[in-house]
Amino acid sequence: MVDALAEGLGWLRATAAPASWQRVIAAVRAHPLLALLHENPLARRSYRKPRGYAGDAPMLDMLYLGEAALENEPMTPLGLALFRRDLAAPAALAARERIGHMAAQIDQMAEARRAPHVLALGAGHLREAALSRALRAGRIGRFVALDQDAASLAVVQVEHAARGIETLHRSPKATFDGTLPRGGFDLVYAVTLYDDLTDRLAHTVTAACFALLRPGGRLVVANADRNLAEAGYHEACFDWVRFQRDAAGVMRLAHGIPAAEVAACRILPDLRPEGHYLEIRRRGGA
Repeated sequence: MVDALAEGLGWLRATAAPASWQRVIAAVRAHPLLALLHENPLARRSYRKPRGYAGDAPMLDMLYLGEAALENEPMTPLGLALFRRDLAAPAALAARERIGHMAAQIDQMAEARRAPHVLALGAGHLREAALSRALRAGRIGRFVALDQDAASLAVVQVEHAARGIETLHRSPKATFDGTLPRGGFDLVYAVTLYDDLTDRLAHTVTAACFALLRPGGRLVVANADRNLAEAGYHEACFDWVRFQRDAAGVMRLAHGIPAAEVAACRILPDLRPEGHYLEIRRRGGA
């Protein structure tokens, strides 16, 4: 039943005019079915927004860690069944792929450069850190986790104190207001941040992050695809709205960066179609 609902909402989101889609959302929100769907802890947390926004770190933990993240959540048999359904959906698989992919980026940089400096934007609970061999081995010179949610950074501080990870409680504006050193990082990456950025802010942050790179450094950002199959279901039933982009839209985020300073700009291939990864490399370096 939920699969059919998600498919129908996805079709309506893709085909209806914006005003008509908003009327669909209002009808879904007024339907008694919504209360049953919110027995799912993932949907419930997204809709209620205890930290003021959907997609917060505890919610993302549900996607990353599965039932291990539900220890303190009220649960019914229906809620657990709905949660397991969402956990197996392509969007959740893509979310878990993101943290694995970013952990691999950290490890690759540690292979290429001795004691690299790394910046994680919109770090959340920094779940990719647990998957990084280089971090576990102490082969990262400096690691900064930036997030505007102090509660998320408190978890990072507790879980990664022994690894020397620094936390910075700031919004993405810290990338362009002088807080962070220009030319100070070998790798800058964002797992989920770009899903929450308007085009205008995403362009600004992308150019600013490129300026933070050392010669030969890399910027890698993930963004949900504009045709994500579950997007209609998430918007109507979870109140989880993201700024989604197709591959061309993700590539346009690099416009404005001086071409003479760019060694490579590409969408990384052979990954799940539910999202895109933009990689921009600065010229120079070994």
